[in-house]
Amino acid sequence: MTIIEISLIILLVLFGIGAALLLWRQQSQSANVTALTEQLQEQQRQLTLLNEGLHELRTGNIGVGKKVKALEAQLQQLREKQQELEEMEPDSKLYTGAVKLLKRGASVEDVMQECELPRAEAELLFSIHGRG
Repeated sequence: MTIIEISLIILLVLFGIGAALLLWRQQSQSANVTALTEQLQEQQRQLTLLNEGLHELRTGNIGVGKKVKALEAQLQQLREKQQELEEMEPDSKLYTGAVKLLKRGASVEDVMQECELPRAEAELLFSIHGRG
């Protein structure tokens, strides 16, 4: 065997090794692409689920917001009715003040004098609400 033949054999062996390495590299990249494709599909599935959950939360929040607004309107109406009732009955302010005095420990005479109530009414409030 001559040096040329040996060189050709070495060259063929190196070419075979290079081809094998190239084939192995392509298979490895193909496996990586397959794995990445599967990961991407899983992430897209999770993203779809998250978007659905977000949509449900938004829909629920809209419902809650409407309910809160309705309750606020109802509360405002109740406040207005309460104000009207308080304005219609001025005597109730006297009784409210008398009850406050009694709860602070005032006597029947004190309540009669401060709120200008007759003794019977002051005693009735005293018996109902007693001392603080």
